[in-house]
Amino acid sequence: MTRVVISGASGNIGSALVPALLASGHQPVALARRPPPAADGAEWIRADLSTYGGQEALTRALRGADAYVHLAWPLQPMRRPGLLHDRGPRMLLPCVTAALDAGVGKIVHLSSVAAYSPGPEGGRVDETWSLGGAADSPYARGKALGERRLDVLVRARSATDRVAVMRPCLVGQHRAGAQMTRYGLPALMAATRAVRHVPWVPRADGFALQMVHADDVARAIVAAIDGDASGAFNLAADGAVGGREIAAALGARAVRVPRGLPRLAVAAAWHAHLGPLDPSWVDMAVQAPQMATGRARATLGWRPEHDAVDVLREVVEGMRSGAGGASAALRPAARASEIRSWTARGSVARRSLT
Repeated sequence: MTRVVISGASGNIGSALVPALLASGHQPVALARRPPPAADGAEWIRADLSTYGGQEALTRALRGADAYVHLAWPLQPMRRPGLLHDRGPRMLLPCVTAALDAGVGKIVHLSSVAAYSPGPEGGRVDETWSLGGAADSPYARGKALGERRLDVLVRARSATDRVAVMRPCLVGQHRAGAQMTRYGLPALMAATRAVRHVPWVPRADGFALQMVHADDVARAIVAAIDGDASGAFNLAADGAVGGREIAAALGARAVRVPRGLPRLAVAAAWHAHLGPLDPSWVDMAVQAPQMATGRARATLGWRPEHDAVDVLREVVEGMRSGAGGASAALRPAARASEIRSWTARGSVARRSLT
């Protein structure tokens, strides 16, 4: 039985990876700041990796481990970019160094399409495309910086054959619906699940968004561990979604608007402190290249089981129903608790921990 240590295991991708590892005969050792209360067959360890105690817990967990998967990377609070940097690219290297020092045979880092520089019009990019990210996006710059730092580290340690990097596009699933609503919509809209009543959706010419299901990302990670694969892998479902597909999933009407109008609306809500979504995420969605997934298919034998429209529909249904999971990060939506939390702690975009 392979012992696989996972950091940040209670979030969107971790909630799919833990059962995928169990189903494949592995023993997951899952670290999280707020582990779920229910036993699922994995060993759960409470650890905040930004602290000395958390790093010590990771070091102990890595003893005798066969693989390490680094998922720990926060999306919020977006109004505290320094904190996001500390918990993202700055925290990556100590964790990977601990795995290398422990002699772990396989390390998998979860990066993102956001790490790429903007792509060519009408074309798809493979894993050799340059890293850079959207110029004004802290998240994208952090993902690119994390990959560059990781590459320097593993080359210095002669460990490139031990490290795989996954670059998924937007990852969705039903049980992440409530989390995605909290992270993307103002608190009152999230609490009332206003996504049920969207009358129209802006449609901008040329916009196409790739998506991938969390279960498919989990299967790629398991395949990289089982196949001892290394290097970078693009992960995206077949197809893409634009304004028409989003409107259809919401039961709304697609309305053509100038390309810059959606960003203007998000920016207005952001600057008025009414919305939790940094407008640079709109830039990132528009500028991110369309990815080719041939390497994952050829090297890992990976095939996505869900297409992009299927993922979108599942996410929308999860948002409408307030769906969640067992962990605090994926807690289901509850109108009263969401409003109380916003009143006591403010928007998720400026809390110290989310």
